Amino acid sequence: MNQYKYSARNKEGAVIKGKLKASSENDVADSLQAKGLIVVDIKEDVGVNLERLNEINIGGVPMADKVVFMRQLSTMISAGLPLSQALEILEAQAGNPKFKKVLADVTADVKGGTALAVAFRKSADVFDDITVSLIEAGEESGHLEEILKRLATELENQKKLKDKVKSAFTYPAVIVVVIIAVIAIMLLVLVPAMEDIYSEFDAELPWVTQALVAMSNFVINFWWLIIVAVATIGILSKYYFDTPKGRKFKDKAMLRLPVFGNLIKKIQITQFTRVLSLLLKSGLSIVEALQLTSNSLSNTLFKEAVLEAKKEVEKGTPMATPIARSQVFPLIVSQMIAVGEESGQIDMVLEKMAEYYNSEVEVITNNLTTLLEPLILIVMGGVIAFIALGVYMPMFSLVEVIG
Repeated sequence: MNQYKYSARNKEGAVIKGKLKASSENDVADSLQAKGLIVVDIKEDVGVNLERLNEINIGGVPMADKVVFMRQLSTMISAGLPLSQALEILEAQAGNPKFKKVLADVTADVKGGTALAVAFRKSADVFDDITVSLIEAGEESGHLEEILKRLATELENQKKLKDKVKSAFTYPAVIVVVIIAVIAIMLLVLVPAMEDIYSEFDAELPWVTQALVAMSNFVINFWWLIIVAVATIGILSKYYFDTPKGRKFKDKAMLRLPVFGNLIKKIQITQFTRVLSLLLKSGLSIVEALQLTSNSLSNTLFKEAVLEAKKEVEKGTPMATPIARSQVFPLIVSQMIAVGEESGQIDMVLEKMAEYYNSEVEVITNNLTTLLEPLILIVMGGVIAFIALGVYMPMFSLVEVIG
């Protein structure tokens, strides 16, 4: 609701001014006329309204909020509560300002006779294509509450997976930051002090120390050039990786990374099998399910493989055939899909595969620190050894000079 400033006359002709919250100017006019006032002027109050500052939200709607919403909406509908009333209750208790506004719009649409899926589709930044398609299937089949339960479970699984991956990447990221900080302190503080001491004795510095001093002088004198170079590389990289060719190059390179490449591959397979199983269980056709599943995948190579499978399936080819020909899916995936297609239980087979690959992701993320420790030790050891040589080797020359 917006706030409006108005001026009106009462029965005695006196001018009355004030402010009123309403959905539109017409609502303000109706409210004033109901009080027996004659409207003179109505304008939206565009000044700073402290009460509306809490509507500002950065970062979108958290996954946890959507999980709770789906779960509670399913429970309310199962209990026999009308959809519009359930949405009103959930809107009132929503804590996230953006989500509250979205739910207000959805509630208003549903009250006006709009289908829930259509109302959700208007907020594509909150409810993705998979969610909308599942809701639509639930409304058509009359099993909306069951679809909502499955959606809540799927969102919970996505949140758990993201949290595991985020946690796994935290330790390496912290180590990288620490290494960069140590190098910066050495180059900006320790090396200049060391250079001043050794220069007083006019001793010839070893090549390691000379290299360290040259690096230090460059950082101190041309720090602005480093910032500009890093920013330029970052902007150009983002521009290139946003193009189809650049995105494919990046995704292919990510899959070839040691440790991380295997993790990314298993995450994509987990997402593929789980989402496709959910869509097929909800009654969507295999072609539509493959299209939506491809949209949920973040890696371009996996996305292209699924879209190619969709094209083949449209021609009557079993899904297992193009999946087997792809270069990204392991052979076991296509073999299991073939078993599911032959038995007519493809959704159950996909669900079992999703559970298996999810457990594989858990194992990798839990052991990621152990797997990366050798690489981290080599990098840190190399940095420390180089700095130690640069600092302590001149001492031998200094002893000769003093002697």
